Amino acid sequence: MKPISKTFIKGLIAIIPITLTLYLLFWLAGTAELVLGNIFKLFFPDSWYIKGFGFILGLVVAYFFGGFLETRTFLRLFNSFEKLVIQIPYFKSIYTTIRDFSSLFSSENKGKFKQVVLVNVPSGNGQQIGFITVSDFEGLSHTFIADDQIAVYLPFSYEMGGNTVIMSRENVVEIDMSVEDAMRFIATAGVIGNITAG
Repeated sequence: MKPISKTFIKGLIAIIPITLTLYLLFWLAGTAELVLGNIFKLFFPDSWYIKGFGFILGLVVAYFFGGFLETRTFLRLFNSFEKLVIQIPYFKSIYTTIRDFSSLFSSENKGKFKQVVLVNVPSGNGQQIGFITVSDFEGLSHTFIADDQIAVYLPFSYEMGGNTVIMSRENVVEIDMSVEDAMRFIATAGVIGNITAG
């Protein structure tokens, strides 16, 4: 009976990520179709509407919104709007958590993770994987940070968010692991993924 359950669990582990990914994509597509499709119908005759047009319109909107965010004027307006929105009670914690977690997987933020490191946990009996985000504070107006200190981001496992810790460089050990492998290892608490570290 044990080999059967082991095979079943292995199949389940393989299916769940695919299923959840497809579900999320279909949910996003359905939401875009519903919202943007209805907006399209407000301005144009129903006969012009073709099923799936809302989803396509959503892709176009996302692309152009990303393009606008590359301009200083639009980015400044968006940041001002964001500052006003996150002042809404309870909305701030939910929005910022989702925003920060999502940004971890962007190519821009992966570039900001300069090095995967091991950090001693407070009890001194173990180590935690983290990412160096700032290795040189020269030129920044952080007077409380010493010259030999760096910023290390410590993500949570099975949870969104993490902690940023300012520590001495001598308290971290650089390891030969890619950012993608380290993020996958942390996200699954080391349960899933083949990791090679030197």
